Amino acid sequence: MTDSVGLYLSEIGTVPLLTAEEERQLSRRIEAGRHAAEAIADGSTDAADRRAVREAARAKDRF
Repeated sequence: MTDSVGLYLSEIGTVPLLTAEEERQLSRRIEAGRHAAEAIADGSTDAADRRAVREAARAKDRF
């Protein structure tokens, strides 16, 4: 193993895995964000839609 690969493997080992329930919750947030983004593209100015898009982005980062 090269040093960079070894470093990568040791770093990913420190990140806790998601539970199945966490994966489902994140997936729901991402899907809600997709729908909200479509609504915004269609002209929605609803704050809840903007919030859903932000939450979806955070959920994607967590995945």
